[in-house]
Amino acid sequence: MSVRIEELDVAGIDRHASELAQLLLDAHAANMALGLAAPLNRERAADAWDELRGVILAAFEDDTVVGAVCLTRATAENGRHRAEVQKLVVRTDQRGNGIGTALLDAVAERAKADGITLLWLTTHAGTRSDHFYERTGWTRVGEIPGYSLLPSGSLAANAFFYREL
Repeated sequence: MSVRIEELDVAGIDRHASELAQLLLDAHAANMALGLAAPLNRERAADAWDELRGVILAAFEDDTVVGAVCLTRATAENGRHRAEVQKLVVRTDQRGNGIGTALLDAVAERAKADGITLLWLTTHAGTRSDHFYERTGWTRVGEIPGYSLLPSGSLAANAFFYREL
């Protein structure tokens, strides 16, 4: 499978709003919150991408979005060297094909180009995502119990990770 990764501008986010929304809806159906409370509808899922204050990278197979991630630089004056990786999501039928890893590599390269030297992220503890970040070389620094609400309505512990660039 050949996947290309592109940075989306505002017009690109609008053009691919339905596909980006579907990524988040698929994640919610798999009980991944990605920062969004349930219930989640298509309109709210599409709006979530517009509300991000960062760089959005999308993975395309042909002209279809099959994954995406956001890089959000810290706003604190003493933290401009770091950024958060948010909403890394891959379409359900494409998971396990290396797209998530390709998006993580691309977001790291984009961060380096902006002079960012430290990335961090959080995910639900004990999940496939938790294990994925460990397998891809991120450093797990711990977890906080009851950190976020899952789409199912239960509270989940979140694991925190970082990667030095």
